[in-house]
Amino acid sequence: MLVGVIVMFCISGCHSDVLSREIIFTTGLSASEIFKIGGLACTVSEARLLLVNVKNQYEEAFGKEIWDQKIEGKPFQAYVKDMVKNQLAQLKCMVLYANEEKITLTEEEKETLREAAIAYYNSLDKEEIQLLQITETDVWELYRSLAISGKLYDMLTQEVEEEISDAEAKVIVVWHIFKDCTGSTDQEKAEKKRELLEIRESLLTQGADFASLAEEHSDDTKLEYAFGRGEMEQSFEMASFALETGEVSDIIETADGYHLIKCISDYDEEKTGRNKTELLKRRKQEAFDREYAVFIRGLLSEFNEGAWENITFDQFNGIDNKNLYEVYEEYWETD
Repeated sequence: MLVGVIVMFCISGCHSDVLSREIIFTTGLSASEIFKIGGLACTVSEARLLLVNVKNQYEEAFGKEIWDQKIEGKPFQAYVKDMVKNQLAQLKCMVLYANEEKITLTEEEKETLREAAIAYYNSLDKEEIQLLQITETDVWELYRSLAISGKLYDMLTQEVEEEISDAEAKVIVVWHIFKDCTGSTDQEKAEKKRELLEIRESLLTQGADFASLAEEHSDDTKLEYAFGRGEMEQSFEMASFALETGEVSDIIETADGYHLIKCISDYDEEKTGRNKTELLKRRKQEAFDREYAVFIRGLLSEFNEGAWENITFDQFNGIDNKNLYEVYEEYWETD
């Protein structure tokens, strides 16, 4: 669940690793700068804005005790700080890329972002502003970077074919009864397969209730699965997609055991529509990642480790302001 939330909070699906690949530890940065990439600086103020926003989102979702947890062996605060550092690094790399491509904002767009920055800044009280040590200009600069990056993303993905067929995106819904054969002997596996064959026979000849039989006999507590192509183990997927609504499969073997599958819907229109949207996002992200990976190759960075380590989440206790991205999206139209 934590991994899912981490992904949700990312600026986009790709993390820049330029800071981890080519760090030059330096004393050449000012105390107000966290790092520079290609000469473009990320300020302490920008880092504070993103960190307090992420802190509040995690605490809203999981409570303040979330910071007592560890993930991948690291204190959760350190893990989240690394995530935000990578987000900021990608954001700055995208701005550099946009500058190279001569991507700019119109005066009207700049004014819209100023209004958004004012709205967010005014949502803070004096104590919160003092704790964050930010100005209205800091918010404006971050919003400008987000807008420029969005324009770059649109430019790099404009060639992506947006038409996705029903056949490619089709999502089906199945029920299954599963017999786990992990660690079973050949004799035990044969017995489990025989049990499924008997269940299948009762379904076909006696009209037995599949859900009731699954509850009694299945080794999987989950009855229903909805999925598209490429999401399940191949033998399970092929057997499922070969079924029409209401049909029951033969006994299907996977790496973990045996399955008896019933097709509940051989075409779920609503889920297929959502899958089309997800497939398009994935195509665009892959197109962006290819171009972005080429651009960041060879970029040099300078990192102010002391300034970064001096920022802790404890400094933001008592700041419960509006969501930084929600305010941005209120003013700036995003996909």
